[in-house]
Amino acid sequence: MESQDLEQQPLLRPEPHYETTSPPPQKTTKTRRRGWSKVILGFTVILLLHAGIALWVARYIPSQKLIEDYYEDATNIKLRHLAFDGWYSDSDGSHIENDENPKYLKLRAQLDVWFDYDQVHKFENSSASVRKQQTIRFMSQSVVKSICFDFGTIRAFNDNETASQDLGTIIIPTRTCIDVRHQKVSQLDVPILFRPDAKNVASVIMKIWKGEFKNLELWSSLDVRLSKNVLNKWDLPLWKLKIARLDWKQFLKLDSISSYLDSIQAAFNQAVEVQNLEIRDDVNNNMNLRISVNYTVPEEINGIMAFPKDSVFPPTSWKIQLPGCDPRYPVSLENAVFHAPAILLNNLNAGESTTMNIVGSIEGPLPDDLLYQVCSSDEENVVTPVNLLLNKIFNATELLQFEILGHGYTDSPASILPSEFMEQLLPSIQQPINANLSLDSNNLVEYVTVEGMRLKWIQSGWDERKLTITGKVIAVVNLPYYNSAFAGGDETVAIEKIKGLTKLFHNDVHFVNVPMDVWLNADSEFLPTEDTMHNQLSVSFDIAHQDVEIVNSFELTRCLNEILIHGQAQVHVEGKLDLMVDTKLGAIVVLGLEGEGTTTVKK
Repeated sequence: MESQDLEQQPLLRPEPHYETTSPPPQKTTKTRRRGWSKVILGFTVILLLHAGIALWVARYIPSQKLIEDYYEDATNIKLRHLAFDGWYSDSDGSHIENDENPKYLKLRAQLDVWFDYDQVHKFENSSASVRKQQTIRFMSQSVVKSICFDFGTIRAFNDNETASQDLGTIIIPTRTCIDVRHQKVSQLDVPILFRPDAKNVASVIMKIWKGEFKNLELWSSLDVRLSKNVLNKWDLPLWKLKIARLDWKQFLKLDSISSYLDSIQAAFNQAVEVQNLEIRDDVNNNMNLRISVNYTVPEEINGIMAFPKDSVFPPTSWKIQLPGCDPRYPVSLENAVFHAPAILLNNLNAGESTTMNIVGSIEGPLPDDLLYQVCSSDEENVVTPVNLLLNKIFNATELLQFEILGHGYTDSPASILPSEFMEQLLPSIQQPINANLSLDSNNLVEYVTVEGMRLKWIQSGWDERKLTITGKVIAVVNLPYYNSAFAGGDETVAIEKIKGLTKLFHNDVHFVNVPMDVWLNADSEFLPTEDTMHNQLSVSFDIAHQDVEIVNSFELTRCLNEILIHGQAQVHVEGKLDLMVDTKLGAIVVLGLEGEGTTTVKK
């Protein structure tokens, strides 16, 4: 039993082997712990290093927003020249023949672009912000120096009172490179393709023209890739920006635009010289007008813009508004339309006078508000808007003021603006016009005389006498601008009533007045003429039994004595007459026409 146990002993006792192998596992555990400590230490060092770099970056490297704001503040753009290259059907600027609806306006802008870092505002009052701005300036001035832009599609918008208006798409197909150093001017020649939303762009154009900059919030969204040209061989990509909103006010100087527009509008507000005016009748019982005007093209337009050869502003038609009693409430001539011819744009020379022939047509009478609205009145006269209008026409020192409103157009293949754009833009145009007709009312009445005039005393009572006058006043009235050749033999203008004051002079001494305070019936007729543009009306009325005012009794006695002794006396006549004229435009009252002449007073 004991011998068997001894024989089996090596097989049944593994403990000695277990004891000799137990120390190695304890050594491995210590080694692994030291390895994890190194990893943790290394990771901590890396974190601290990254944190240090991040702190340095945060201290000196500006954010994208700060960079955008900085360059927006420093950017200056001056437009030297703008050329209209025409309208195209494709975004690559290719022209498709017979395309009736071209979509892209191709422009070529010559610009001066420079950066003035001294004009940059401090965005934050902190030393960190100042350091970041200094970093941008240093990088621009000494490291980058120049930069190139590749623009993606640019969308333009305007924020109005209720929503954002989509103005259209802008494409700049070529790379643009500029010098970003302080006050280094880059002269650029940039092709631009613009696909406008005609309605919204027309609205913005009119707001700009009217100077309503407060109602404009122009901005764009765009993608742009920035790169640096290295050794004129390689492009080094620098940055790719996606700008959700770029405010145009940041780089468009509205003050300079406003000043530029003011100078153009001042030129448009200069008086238009009416060189010739012709008034005709037509077979439809309308009144036609042919007007030749001279105007001067503002130098500001001609000096900055160029147009394709043979391009025109198409023929247009216009409505007009005439001043009412209150200038704030003009009177529209709904029954009148005026047509202007096409304007060949490259024939417009700045500072030189250009002639335009305008044709107008007035159907039927003028509006009642123009003929009969009472502006003022006294015991003798009622003043209406048409009276005020005629007073300005007949006064060579006053300007005729009215407004023109876009009405329609005639499409032209060479038009600088396509039909879709004209349809939206033209109705928005409302422009005041000052015109000088150079017509003097002193030339309207050729002469005034009294035919068969008699002066005599009659017994007015037991002990009173009254001076009476008899005769027929005859006045010859010129009809300026009227062409009678188209009247078809009809007399379409007639003077039906007359009133006013006639003064009599003897030996240059005013001695008698013949007042006519109420309207008297008058007869008128056209005088024969060989020149259809030189027409005169002879108007006559009887002054029998009119009251007479004696101004100078002594001179009256001398005149009567001369008649008694010599059988006659020469008397000078001056008249200030109000005429009621019947025309196709309605009954028009012309006030205060002056004329003079001589007559012979007999026994």
